[in-house]
Amino acid sequence: MGSSSLSEDYRLCLERELRHGRAAVCGDPSLRAVLWHILVEDFDLHGALQDDALALLTDGLWGRADLAPALRGLARAFELLELAAVHLYLLPWRKEFTTIKTFSGGYVHVLKGALSEDLLIQSFQKMGYVRRDDHRLMVAALPPARQLVQVALGCFALRLECEILGEVLAQLGTSMLPAEELLQARRASADVASCVAWLQQRLAREEEPPPVPPRGSPARCQARLDLYRDLQEDEGSDETSLYGRASPGLDSPPSELACQPLFWEQSARLWGVGGGAWEAEASSPASEEEPEAEAFSLLSLRQELLSRPGDLAAPQAPGTPEQASPPRVPEPPGYQTHSCLGPGALPTLCCDTCRQLHTSHCATLATCRLGHPLRALHGNHQRRLWLQRAQVDTLLYDAPRPAWP
Repeated sequence: MGSSSLSEDYRLCLERELRHGRAAVCGDPSLRAVLWHILVEDFDLHGALQDDALALLTDGLWGRADLAPALRGLARAFELLELAAVHLYLLPWRKEFTTIKTFSGGYVHVLKGALSEDLLIQSFQKMGYVRRDDHRLMVAALPPARQLVQVALGCFALRLECEILGEVLAQLGTSMLPAEELLQARRASADVASCVAWLQQRLAREEEPPPVPPRGSPARCQARLDLYRDLQEDEGSDETSLYGRASPGLDSPPSELACQPLFWEQSARLWGVGGGAWEAEASSPASEEEPEAEAFSLLSLRQELLSRPGDLAAPQAPGTPEQASPPRVPEPPGYQTHSCLGPGALPTLCCDTCRQLHTSHCATLATCRLGHPLRALHGNHQRRLWLQRAQVDTLLYDAPRPAWP
């Protein structure tokens, strides 16, 4: 399986998770097993996935007296880097993901505890971040989606490599050996067993292992990974953050989804019960006092809107005071389907500024991602409802107005 095929499988895995309301690192067990098997047999795949993979591994392990905890800390750092790239790919409109705090949170406690500053900056530059000042990295221009997927996949592979190396050490029975010998054995072996045998022979020839250069201990393992917290929020907390506020954990949905009821449980607010049609946000949970919405129907909704005073209803009879006022002109449609939506296709994103529905890989989204608020549509049920909404808006706008006497 080539790197392009792996990249496509990884992308599909991320988008499947997003459809279930989770913007997280890849957790697909089948893809994990396939990539593990390929990496065990072909260490050089790392170079095809990420050009500085060997430098990152060497930097993270060099000078560590005990490689087992160092590998755990390094895997955690790669997981955090993967998560940062995944957030920008799946949720590029979320402003909190465009700024990384470099003085506290996950950047200090997880990343700098495992990798050097130069390599960290280099990794974030691949995601579009540039150094704004001594305390922040900010997205200057969002890279192409394919590049973000490739960066995330490279970090995912390095995370698995840390586990493969951990398995080698477990079978070897010791983790007190120089990092360069472990990496040399991995590159020269085609499986875990041969790597262990190579190291056993090497250690048997040495009466004493060579001294290891001193280095600080790796970051301790925290319960959650997070990139989005300021210094004052980070103090006294077990969570770590890269950004300006707390963010969802690896297995948690985004903050606006975490407290959100199921989509069909908030249909009353979404469809405008108790207020103007289409005004309520899908992320706002419906209150208990709101009546339950009836099943959605294009015909019933059109009749309801046409029957409202001041919409497209017929004017008052001649002679009434309202006769003198000019008729109201219908407003343009609330939302429209963009040309990227072919017949039978469902939208995945909604631009609240352009008021158009798009597929996730529409070319025009590049103009929307940084400046316009984009709404993610999760699940086929929600997407069909929004598609129906756009069809109703267009229907009402295109409907012939009644003839005035």
